[in-house]
Amino acid sequence: MNESSISAGDLRIRERLANERTYLAWLRTSLAMMAFGLGAAKFGSHNEVYAFSAGGVLVCAAIAGFGYATVRYRALNQEVTRGRVVIGSSTHGPIAAAMVLVFAAFIALILLVR
Repeated sequence: MNESSISAGDLRIRERLANERTYLAWLRTSLAMMAFGLGAAKFGSHNEVYAFSAGGVLVCAAIAGFGYATVRYRALNQEVTRGRVVIGSSTHGPIAAAMVLVFAAFIALILLVR
């Protein structure tokens, strides 16, 4: 099947599935970060305050990542339904969200090493 014979319905299905795969990847990342945060809070450094703080930072970042992914997934799904995708063409949101997650992991690492 060549590209010219793909219908608009097929393209919408592809876009929805791609959106869902991206959403699941964000959820997987958020859950992993949350598990790491809970583990850091439970088994972290010898100083309980720093371990608890590191775990709290990671869990909060994971919740924020989960919330961002859900909002973006729903908005992009609505755009695909309407046939005009605007949100998916911008990379500023995902880059900012990824930087927040990396920054939170870095802060947690500093707190755990302390």
